[in-house]
Amino acid sequence: MLAVNAGKNMNASHSQDQTPSANSEYEDRLAQAIARNDELRQENDELQQELKRLTSSWEAERSQLKTRIVQLEHSLVDAIERSNNPLRTALVSDEKLRLVEEVKRQWNAQWEAERNRLLDELNRLRSSFEQTPGLKTDVSEVRDGKAHVTSK
Repeated sequence: MLAVNAGKNMNASHSQDQTPSANSEYEDRLAQAIARNDELRQENDELQQELKRLTSSWEAERSQLKTRIVQLEHSLVDAIERSNNPLRTALVSDEKLRLVEEVKRQWNAQWEAERNRLLDELNRLRSSFEQTPGLKTDVSEVRDGKAHVTSK
């Protein structure tokens, strides 16, 4: 019986020796997890700011291109209205229409390229968020040219 009590006392003192070590290891891991979480939040904030900046830039350029198209359309209408010769009107109209169609094709190509670039960037950011453990962020949709980002 005495030997059993001595063994229990040895186990108790041995587990007491491990407890400070285990606590220290736990505290270290906890501190690392908190630091990583802070880093991830900061990275998330930076990525959201970058996304806002890119979206704003894209919207500004899109607005400028739309304005240019409207200006060209008005120029076409003015040219048609000023022309008195029906034959000349037809020729000028056809030429202006071709010009407007060409500008529109160029604008659509530029817009599509920019849209694809931004969608690629959005997908890259999504995958970055998805690969980040402990951070739940969802870019739920792109609506009216604006990405709607939510954090959970």
